[in-house]
Amino acid sequence: MGVKKKKLKKNDRLYRLVVIYIGTIFMMISPFFIDTNQGKIGMLIGLALITVQTQKTKQYNLSLLNFVGFCGYLYSLIKNL
Repeated sequence: MGVKKKKLKKNDRLYRLVVIYIGTIFMMISPFFIDTNQGKIGMLIGLALITVQTQKTKQYNLSLLNFVGFCGYLYSLIKNL
């Protein structure tokens, strides 16, 4: 018996590319620039994208942590403007 490769639907590929990979890249790069507004915006984007993933996998505790982090970075960004 051969193992059939599961074809990913367009939405699944888009989810994987944008939400998981782009969100993770933003979360990995932004801390190096966190003292700038661009670093804070990067963290906001990364947290928003990663929250989509935690909602899909029903990891609500991580969604709550992402929300609190999002609020903290947003507050810091507004304070610096």
